Amino acid sequence: MITSYMKYGALSAKVRAMYGKRLRSADFEHMASLTDPRDVLEYLRAQPGWTAAVAALSADRGYVGRAELEEALRRQVSHDYAALVHFVPKADKAIVSFPVRLAELSEIMTALRRLKSGGDAAPAAPEYESALKIDRAAMRTCTNYTALVNAAKGSIYYTPLTSLRPDQSGGLPDYPMAEAILQSAYFSHLYKTVHQNYAGETKRVLLRAFGEQVDLLNLIHLLRIKTYFPDEVAFRSTLFPFSYKLTDDKMKTLSAAAGVEEVFALLSDTPYAKAFENLSHTAAGVEEYYRRALYRFNKGQLAAGEPSVYTAVAYLNLKELELQALVHLVECVKYGVRYDGIFAHLTGG
Repeated sequence: MITSYMKYGALSAKVRAMYGKRLRSADFEHMASLTDPRDVLEYLRAQPGWTAAVAALSADRGYVGRAELEEALRRQVSHDYAALVHFVPKADKAIVSFPVRLAELSEIMTALRRLKSGGDAAPAAPEYESALKIDRAAMRTCTNYTALVNAAKGSIYYTPLTSLRPDQSGGLPDYPMAEAILQSAYFSHLYKTVHQNYAGETKRVLLRAFGEQVDLLNLIHLLRIKTYFPDEVAFRSTLFPFSYKLTDDKMKTLSAAAGVEEVFALLSDTPYAKAFENLSHTAAGVEEYYRRALYRFNKGQLAAGEPSVYTAVAYLNLKELELQALVHLVECVKYGVRYDGIFAHLTGG
């Protein structure tokens, strides 16, 4: 334990200071009572955990769309990452860079959607700019798949993107298949990094954190298929080819289930059975459990866990969950719809 405090003590202190700037339940309640998103942004301007992001949005702007808002708020997450990474030992930077790898994945999928729809190119933003392994400007202005692949050269996604290259000239790969393969590349990269660089309790925590994410995301995807495309049979290739508590045989059995209710019945003999007892039998129900489980696990690691590289990982996960709650709140205020603050109360606790 003394060694961990010597190695990660400064990182732990920095994380605790940054986490202390999070929005609290009272902040979410106050913002939910407002009627104009500009007032929400003005309130956020005084909140230390989001000041840098809101400074990029003018309080006088008449229209604040989801894209502008989320991009500005994500710059805050990027800002926090940059402030935190200086305290991360060099050997741990690969595992802590997971939000950068996710940002790269998002850029690639956005570019692929744009090519499919024939939309306009978007201007490059400064988010994670110095840490990216893709050429963001080239990614956002590419006009064909070859240029998209070249913009990803040097990243963990370059090889899978190359393998997805369509046979016909000027063609584009299947979007769901591309997304599944690139997400698999992301998690494969994390698993490889964990196995190569960690041991003992730190390795156990990292594998549990990433492993449960994979299990639940696979389950959510499977339930969506069973709900919206019940006749679809060739979807196994879009699931992650690895798991944590759900064995490959169990996933095959779940995939062959006749419908959603049968999927939940088959989960009764898995480690997730008790967790799903009181959930609505829908993909949305599992997704809500996923967010809550992710929050509780990371909050527990931050509150009671011995300082380790996961201290930084936990903070970045919690910041992302706070961002999601905040974007949802602003959208509710903007469109005048009822705000469900249950998850915000959890993150603001």
